Amino acid sequence: MKSYSLIFLIFVLGLLSKNRLVYISSGVLLLFSVLNLMPKSSSSQKVFLDVGVILLVIGVMMPFTQNSISIQDLYKSLFAARGCISFVIGILSSVMAREGVELMKKSPEVMIGLLLGTIVGTAFFDGIPVGPLVAAGFAAFIINLFARIA
Repeated sequence: MKSYSLIFLIFVLGLLSKNRLVYISSGVLLLFSVLNLMPKSSSSQKVFLDVGVILLVIGVMMPFTQNSISIQDLYKSLFAARGCISFVIGILSSVMAREGVELMKKSPEVMIGLLLGTIVGTAFFDGIPVGPLVAAGFAAFIINLFARIA
């Protein structure tokens, strides 16, 4: 019963923070758990992560299939100052997201802090609820930085 309460807490925090990705994901996990449909193997987490990343990449690449971004636009964008900066930040954020995934695997309890932070940021600082990978990646970066300093 303990795992249900943790997933339910994450679901409620997702609702409070208006983080649709979190409340839908935790709601599906809660439903799967209650109906005993959760896969039992430890490799299933990797499959779910892989499928999630594939869907995310498809969503990001969709504008290319709708002719809303041309090759000329892409070229102009990449070689302008903003494009170069965005390119480098894209690389850094993908590496940080990988570190965030590792942090959530090793210490799943950080998700509660990330969700509470998202609630406070959204409610009191007019923030936008970001995805857990972005937040966890940034948290992993700061945690690793403190670990190196200490």
